[in-house]
Amino acid sequence: MLLAVIIVVQMIGTLISDSFRNLVVGSLVNACLLIATAFAGIWSGLIIAIAAPYMSLINNHATIAPFLVLFAPFIAMGNFIFVLSFYLLRKKSKIAGITAGAVLKFAFLYAAILVFFIVIKNMDLTAIAKFEKPLTLLFSYPQLITAFIGGAIAFSVIKLLKNQRREM
Repeated sequence: MLLAVIIVVQMIGTLISDSFRNLVVGSLVNACLLIATAFAGIWSGLIIAIAAPYMSLINNHATIAPFLVLFAPFIAMGNFIFVLSFYLLRKKSKIAGITAGAVLKFAFLYAAILVFFIVIKNMDLTAIAKFEKPLTLLFSYPQLITAFIGGAIAFSVIKLLKNQRREM
């Protein structure tokens, strides 16, 4: 169900201006990753972590989208790092899991995009190289921000749903 929510969010994201799209869509996708992990386990989180970037490619009609196909496996891995960190630390502290996951996801994606463009330059793929600045920006500090916002949303939703379940 949360994968369907992510697909809808990504589709609606195409209607949001470019300057806010990543903030809104990224935050909500990150929230869904953690909610799925909290309520359905690590395998659900993993499946959504892997599927989300590929679903985004299907829904994304931006000029840059075709070039993200090459980077999608790294996005999936960054999502999984976020999910795994949360899963491993959630019982001790959900906030620690969110924080560790957000920092590790950001660090991984930022390092990955830097290495990605080193490889692209060495392969002389100029069609992709022209997107270096926007992609490097996209996979730098905004990833940390959207992971923390998504984590805050997930934390609130998880707490609310667990309280609702106790009242039943």
